[in-house]
Amino acid sequence: MQGHTKDIQSVCWDSAGDYLASVSEDAVRIWSFTSGQDGEFVNELNCSGNKFQTCVFHPAHPSLLVIGCYESLELWDIREKNAMTLNNAHDGLIAALAASSATGKVASVSHDRLVKLWK
Repeated sequence: MQGHTKDIQSVCWDSAGDYLASVSEDAVRIWSFTSGQDGEFVNELNCSGNKFQTCVFHPAHPSLLVIGCYESLELWDIREKNAMTLNNAHDGLIAALAASSATGKVASVSHDRLVKLWK
């Protein structure tokens, strides 16, 4: 699977194992593993000035990819192909994200030394 022009920072699977998201600082690419496909490229989201760092699929909304950036979270619905930005999520680079299917929440950690929970 090729196509990123910058170093890849992070990868994550959706809960069903159908899609893999790969994150570089300037783009997120979605790869499909449905119906016997072996990593077929299906979609890309380019950053709008804020470098991407990490990603996780939302546990309660399987088509929603949460992307960590510098001070913000990008929410990308990979089926509807629309994205929105949650500004001021942290006061630094969002370094990692984790999802809990038990709680339906996403946790984010940042260089601001905070852990935040998102529904």
